[in-house]
Amino acid sequence: MIKNIVFDMGNVLTVYDQRAYIYGYVDNEADFWWVKNHLCASVEWLQMDRGTITDEEAIASICKRMPARLHDTTARFVREYRMVQPPNPPMEKLVEELSGNGYDLYLLSNTSHRFRRFGRSIKSVAYMKGIWISCEHGLLKPEPAAYLDFFQTFSLNPAECFFVDDMPANIEAAGNLGMCGCVYYGDVKELRQSLRENGIRVQKD
Repeated sequence: MIKNIVFDMGNVLTVYDQRAYIYGYVDNEADFWWVKNHLCASVEWLQMDRGTITDEEAIASICKRMPARLHDTTARFVREYRMVQPPNPPMEKLVEELSGNGYDLYLLSNTSHRFRRFGRSIKSVAYMKGIWISCEHGLLKPEPAAYLDFFQTFSLNPAECFFVDDMPANIEAAGNLGMCGCVYYGDVKELRQSLRENGIRVQKD
């Protein structure tokens, strides 16, 4: 029996359009690709999420390979990243319903220490019984150790958990350790159907 619903954050609890977000900092396609590839897809980004380097250390390292015109942009992007989160009302409604139906809700997210500031603005986070963020544990999904640490931290039985994430690799890794789940593609109605198919009590959207 599923007792616990586990949520990823980015692009699940929150709405995130990477192209639109980056274009809030740049005004041309060339600079968009610099930010997307050399900042958002950088080793330093993973290290921030793992908690092994600070924002300032990441900025200094990334700027070594960025064009000089993007140094200030890089610094602002890192320091401000996701500090303003667009709401996701259908997901907020689902989270509230699941909590009201007696399920314990948990957050399992790869994110940096900035979460402890911007997380307060995410309505759904208030419903979480437990919050596991990668930077505080030195582990990243889909590493098996990340899931094992999550289960141990909150004394959870994987078979009693259902995981919602937007990355197939993260769902697969969870399944390999006994936590079933589904990939969320941005359609809450589809997610509700998947939850019902797994015996989880939710209304039809």
